[in-house]
Amino acid sequence: MAPRLKGRIVEIKKNVHQVTYVTTGIKKKDQWKYRNFPGSNGTVVTGSDYNGTTIDVKILVYDYKRCVVVDIRDYILQQNGMQKVSSKLLNYVVKHNKGKKVVIEEKDGALRLDLSQLNVKMP
Repeated sequence: MAPRLKGRIVEIKKNVHQVTYVTTGIKKKDQWKYRNFPGSNGTVVTGSDYNGTTIDVKILVYDYKRCVVVDIRDYILQQNGMQKVSSKLLNYVVKHNKGKKVVIEEKDGALRLDLSQLNVKMP
């Protein structure tokens, strides 16, 4: 049987993962080539990539005196039958889970959180 560790949810937040590409050091004579891009003084934004959104739950594991982060976005969507997490749903999840005590199992050096401990289904 895997060791059971106790923890507490200390934070739940939405993170949008986006990368922005910036070009710097553009000489004055070449700046006209970038006039359609945002920026000035030889520095412009040349593009960006969207790498998804996560709903991260930060859990303080008492035995380790450290925090672990678990992404629960897909679980929230599955439980509510939705395709996007609305601000109303996110506020509900934060209100009903922040500060809640949870049990985490350790197996083969990895920590596993049983997501059924969380209250994510809106009435």
